[in-house]
Amino acid sequence: MRPPRCAALWLWAGILFSHPLFGQADCPPLTELRTAFLGHGTLQQALDSRVLAERHLEGRTGPCATVIEAHRWVSHARSADFEWNPATKLSRLNTGLDSLDALVALHPDLDILKALRLTITGTAPRFLGVNGDWPEDRAATQRLLDVDHWAESPKFSAWMADLLEQTD
Repeated sequence: MRPPRCAALWLWAGILFSHPLFGQADCPPLTELRTAFLGHGTLQQALDSRVLAERHLEGRTGPCATVIEAHRWVSHARSADFEWNPATKLSRLNTGLDSLDALVALHPDLDILKALRLTITGTAPRFLGVNGDWPEDRAATQRLLDVDHWAESPKFSAWMADLLEQTD
């Protein structure tokens, strides 16, 4: 009877300690990157936010680097909102979204990447048809909201909760 208990304990510990919820304490620059994201009101602000992510990326590794990289591509994709040229708009959106998709494919266990992808697909015009990942991304976002993942960034948390409602 001892081996099944041991196996159950190892399984539980593995689930608990490798959970896809990556926390703020694990990556201090995230608060600044979230604030910059919420401040995207012009093309320059979106581009500055991307540069900020690139600066924070220097010398980082592991999940923190992955999440910062995701913020970089979110800012790139969001810069499309402020472009005038339709071809440039679509190019920026696609480049950012393709890069986010690649990060999600490499790290499917990181819910934060799916939630960040929803920040792009959930705000893009519906006729672009970029909402194919919504069920997965919405579920990941809900899991993060359920554990108050963005507690250090209450405005961002509220924005994500609103986004979840808008994409329902």
